[in-house]
Amino acid sequence: MSKPIILKWGKQSSLSLTIHRGMPGLDLKHQIYALTNVPPTRQKILCPKLWKGALKDTDVIATDVDSIPNNTKITLIGTADELIEKSMEERPRFVEDMTDEEIWKLKQNSRGVSDDTDGPIIDIIALQKEHGMERDDGKMEMYEYNRLVTGLPQNQIEDMLLQRMQKEGGEKDPSTNSVRDTNTTELKGELAMTMGLQLRRAYVNSIAVLDNGTLISGLDDGHVQFWRRGEMVKDARHTGGCVDEVVIFPSSGGSAGSGGRPTFATAGDGSICLWTQEGNHIASLPCFPGTTLASMTVGSITSEEEGDRVYLAACFRITRQTDPNQFRLPPQNESERRRREAAEMQEQMIQNQLLDVTRQVKVWMYDASESNNGRVAFREELVVPNATNAVERTPSTTKVANLAGDLVCGDEAGLQIFDATRDRRFQRKMAFQYLCDIDCMEPLHGNYLAVSVSRKSTEEISVPSSAVRLQMPTSRGVYIVDMSGATVRAVLDGHRDRVTCIRPLPDGRLLTAGGKFDATVQLWNSETLTKVTKRDEDDEIKILSESKQMKKPGYVFDLIVLPDNNGRAVFAIAAARYNTINILI
Repeated sequence: MSKPIILKWGKQSSLSLTIHRGMPGLDLKHQIYALTNVPPTRQKILCPKLWKGALKDTDVIATDVDSIPNNTKITLIGTADELIEKSMEERPRFVEDMTDEEIWKLKQNSRGVSDDTDGPIIDIIALQKEHGMERDDGKMEMYEYNRLVTGLPQNQIEDMLLQRMQKEGGEKDPSTNSVRDTNTTELKGELAMTMGLQLRRAYVNSIAVLDNGTLISGLDDGHVQFWRRGEMVKDARHTGGCVDEVVIFPSSGGSAGSGGRPTFATAGDGSICLWTQEGNHIASLPCFPGTTLASMTVGSITSEEEGDRVYLAACFRITRQTDPNQFRLPPQNESERRRREAAEMQEQMIQNQLLDVTRQVKVWMYDASESNNGRVAFREELVVPNATNAVERTPSTTKVANLAGDLVCGDEAGLQIFDATRDRRFQRKMAFQYLCDIDCMEPLHGNYLAVSVSRKSTEEISVPSSAVRLQMPTSRGVYIVDMSGATVRAVLDGHRDRVTCIRPLPDGRLLTAGGKFDATVQLWNSETLTKVTKRDEDDEIKILSESKQMKKPGYVFDLIVLPDNNGRAVFAIAAARYNTINILI
């Protein structure tokens, strides 16, 4: 005998079913499946009057159906149809999982507001929030964005950048590929943002900017920090305890960092680490034991057969410390004397090997054809700027730079230029002699090189016989060297101490930063630099001292340009000052 019952499922409570004594639970589930399309495996059926808990497939309805009241209700819990697996793009996203930029874009789209506007949009990735998002923050003065960042209100930063852009726009100088100064507008040097903890013990030694606008900072405790949109987005660790330098690989074909290709490199504490654009460590290049990096540069070599080939070059300095008391005690007998002679010879051999390493430049040529499955392949080459068998003392290479694909090596004897042959080997192209210590050097437009020198050397130093001797009217300053004409065009003499950093600006101007006893950043006019670099019959070296001293930031370790992501001429400057990064506009 059967009995009608009512099935309650969600908002539906009038579905009719029939049951009978001895009916298996699976048969009841099939009846429910025919009515609701809820698969039996996903059904949870509850009725305390007929059975305990959820009805199982193997359960049998043992209650006498005559005693069951008519229209007894049973409850169904379950969803109809089969689950359809969706991709991550098709699945719904919750607000808690979205970034601030995605939330702002979603609100703009819901209001029917387009991302494109009629007015100019300046977008400096490290400094500014996404256009429109939080730029109208309602603040009137510098405030704390988060625990690591303090800065001016976003709308004030945008207004200051727009004012600079509206006043700029002079004619383009074809000789320098930059805009001439047709107005008095220039980098103001006003502090817009400070990144980092001022009470942190680690100093920011080097900074760099990726192609996507992300600011990279390397600290002397080994941390590598990534900054975007006024906040730190990642904190990685360099292999070792210190980061001395950060360099960005030139992009050659495809997007930067694509296919496991390294995007930037950090160096320090005896190792060089290679990173992707996302901040993933992919490889390490060891230094010679007992040394660490002194200077590093990257460049690319163009070939019709193979296209562009990226290389990394580095020179090294000795870090191995000798024990001054190692040979303090005199030998007491012949056996001790022989052991001491052997130890002294071994120590001298180690020192000679280390000196030979400092005289060399090691070049790693990236090989894309051999790099796959997460493996980064390099072909190594040693470049020896100076011969080691000279009678005079052979200097150690202290600085390297890339000048239009050529490798420039500098030491206290002079400069040497190496270009790549067809088989990707470097050979000496030209040599210059000046006998001064190099503090830093930076390529300028054309074939010009800015070299900061200090303290003339009085020792006899080995130099190539074909070296061209450069005139050095002062023992300290920034020399503008015409590498193709083998002449010094000008000397920038505006600092009271050696110059530790040189940074060309997109508008043709030049920034130079002095040492601790100077502690200033000087801005050099582009018109003056253009005049002195023009080739004419006047061979006189011009000594320039008229520059503008920036109000901020004072003594810095490094300077870098923060470009506009939309390709406009407006830019900002990031300065590594002790344990923070100051951004100036």
